[in-house]
Amino acid sequence: MLINIVYILIGLILLYVIYIAIKAINVGMEAKNSHKFMQKNKNDKKDFLEDNDLVEKLSRLNELHKSGSINNEEFEKAKKKILKD
Repeated sequence: MLINIVYILIGLILLYVIYIAIKAINVGMEAKNSHKFMQKNKNDKKDFLEDNDLVEKLSRLNELHKSGSINNEEFEKAKKKILKD
């Protein structure tokens, strides 16, 4: 009887450890995906600065702003810079 209780406790502990491991893996995967998304947006900003066409620059800037990649302040600064050039 006592051995059965010990086995049940060990089983519950094992299940809890597996649960924690799966949760940690999910957090890691979300962080990795978030990092990839941030890198993609960072590359979009770099590519944006290399474009020569005014209309295309303004269009891409608007897309970055709408997607949340840049905030209002960055949007206004970039817009002024584009219109000056």
